[in-house]
Amino acid sequence: MPLPGHSLEKTDLLLGGKPFRVELAVTRSEQQQGLMHRDRLPAGTGMLFILDPPRPTRFWNKNVHFPIDILYFDSNRAYLGADTHVLPCPYSDCPIYRTGQAVKYVLELPAGTHAQLNLLAGDKFIFR
Repeated sequence: MPLPGHSLEKTDLLLGGKPFRVELAVTRSEQQQGLMHRDRLPAGTGMLFILDPPRPTRFWNKNVHFPIDILYFDSNRAYLGADTHVLPCPYSDCPIYRTGQAVKYVLELPAGTHAQLNLLAGDKFIFR
């Protein structure tokens, strides 16, 4: 279950045969806030960024207090790739993780989750 006290809309999805409860980051302010200033991200939870319109994008782990995996998906919810074990960054000059292609969905999960999913390019997540 996502962390108490966070009021983002939530949904369930299935990825790699595993269920996840995710918070939705849809608005610009929700996406800018992301997972910043949280203490943890429990297993089985995550944050799904929905980009409209789909576009190349960039992410960083500024002011996030734990490592994460960042997974990228196209408009059809097909897996494109990931940046894994992205370390926390308390500084103003943090590494930036960029996509070369347009993405519609970006899923942030606890670090190490990606390795457990055994995803192949084109695998899709399903909203439940």
